[in-house]
Amino acid sequence: MIFIGTGKSQLVAEKIAASLSSIGNASFAVDAGTAYHGDLGRIAADDLVLFVSNSGETQEVLQALFALQQIFHDQLQTVALTGNTESTLAQNCSLVFDLGVSEEVDLTKMAPTASTTAVLAFGDALMVALEKQKSFSRREFAKYHPGGSIGKMLLQRVKHVMHTKVPYVNQDTPINDVIYTISDYGIGLTLVRENETGKIIGIVTDGDIRKKFLQVASVKKSVAADYMTEGFVSIDQNQRNQTAWQLMASHNISNLIVIDDKKDVVGVVTIHEVL
Repeated sequence: MIFIGTGKSQLVAEKIAASLSSIGNASFAVDAGTAYHGDLGRIAADDLVLFVSNSGETQEVLQALFALQQIFHDQLQTVALTGNTESTLAQNCSLVFDLGVSEEVDLTKMAPTASTTAVLAFGDALMVALEKQKSFSRREFAKYHPGGSIGKMLLQRVKHVMHTKVPYVNQDTPINDVIYTISDYGIGLTLVRENETGKIIGIVTDGDIRKKFLQVASVKKSVAADYMTEGFVSIDQNQRNQTAWQLMASHNISNLIVIDDKKDVVGVVTIHEVL
């Protein structure tokens, strides 16, 4: 789909084209002025061309329309997005969408406000309709958004974002040393090993220390075990970040211990990495 407009209508057209492209529908917007001076060559016979003009009488838009009709001998499918169904644009397009508004909402009643909002709403509705038509999924959406939070959440796996340096303390490690360990690693927690076996038996977070600090009888003599939460919630390193986020949300926690297929600890992931 190709959108042609000028001025504010062109800016709105660019937004609609970008939205459609984001769901895998090849689309772009062309300024009517530049279209009439060479950019008509970007348009092919099997394209659907949508012209955006509230009045339907914008000279540059009409020039582009008539030039395309001459090039493709009236075989090109054209759509008018206009607020005037009796306009020249409407009368010369294959299909017309009436996007008319009673008046603009600015003080002068002249600046494109309500009219451009109507076109934007049409564009969003068109995008949603196309999504439904092809049962567009979140995973497919992420394919076209590999960057940013969307791609990070839906495409990347935990192993791509986890911290691989994991802090450990023993259950009898003095609390001062526990605090230093947590601070040194900067991920807000440390795993706790059993003294005799070295088996991981729990976790101490900076939040645990804050919550339990006043409850411990003798802070100076306290050790990791006094603040430890027994056990921990883990996730396989090959799970996607979205799964990690959902797991944290369901347990009301902000970190997960990452394990491999042998159930060995290979890292830590916090909510900051997966969002």
